[in-house]
Amino acid sequence: MELHDLETGLQHVASGGNVLNCQELSGIQAGLALLKSQEQFPHLCFWGKVFGLSADYYVAYGLRAGNFEFPAKHFYFAGKDFQFQPLQTPTAEEAARIAELCGDKPLSGVASTLLEPPSEEEPPADDPEGQPVPEGPKKLSEADRLAQLVAEIDFDTSCVPRGAYCVDESHAIMPAQDFKGLGEADALALTSFVHFRAPVGIAALRTLARKDAQVYSSQILDGLDGDQPKGSWALRKDPTKSLVTLRSLSWPGYIAFHVPATKKFGGVYFGYAQKDLTLPFVL
Repeated sequence: MELHDLETGLQHVASGGNVLNCQELSGIQAGLALLKSQEQFPHLCFWGKVFGLSADYYVAYGLRAGNFEFPAKHFYFAGKDFQFQPLQTPTAEEAARIAELCGDKPLSGVASTLLEPPSEEEPPADDPEGQPVPEGPKKLSEADRLAQLVAEIDFDTSCVPRGAYCVDESHAIMPAQDFKGLGEADALALTSFVHFRAPVGIAALRTLARKDAQVYSSQILDGLDGDQPKGSWALRKDPTKSLVTLRSLSWPGYIAFHVPATKKFGGVYFGYAQKDLTLPFVL
């Protein structure tokens, strides 16, 4: 959810059981305001709070036009000092090492913690020809693991109402100025929501590749109804407010909202960054 609408957005997702206290809210707003000023992001959003054993992480991301149609997401994290630092998404090889080393263990809350103990081997001797000695593989820390988990959760969960984004003349995805919100009936259908990330589904990619993609802007992003396993999303209307909420059952802790007939929508994650691997056997 965007920085300027953070307080209202958190109220809309409070039914998920997690909120921010006054100290956290003021610290995040100050930290993100400074980050937005420094990095000149046109859009800066609070992504969520990842729980650790000894401390928690606050995560945010900025949107900036990328080399492809979908804007690039730049992720940042902060601890209790609310000084946001960039998260560098690991390579595929590093991600595999992280999964092998950590499994589904909870995060400690200390970003500098190494995922594997330092090697006790002797440092390599200098090359007799004076050539630089190649370095070994990167020493992975919990910050790398946090970046990998955030990227994975965001890919699986981040969602917006269908039609909230469109393709402009330069073939870039941007907020749709004519989006007025979903109707009350449409807002209760899973087909009315799409993933807010670069599409990977064949149907969306084909639509985006069309020269007249602007005409089919509602079909340019992957729909939540195509997610596996079927039934991994819980959509309900809040009985006390005129809004609908979406909860991910694959990643417990992610909740999104939309107020029908308005432009108000958003999503946030509160949790231990642990995926429910038993879900396919439960549904």
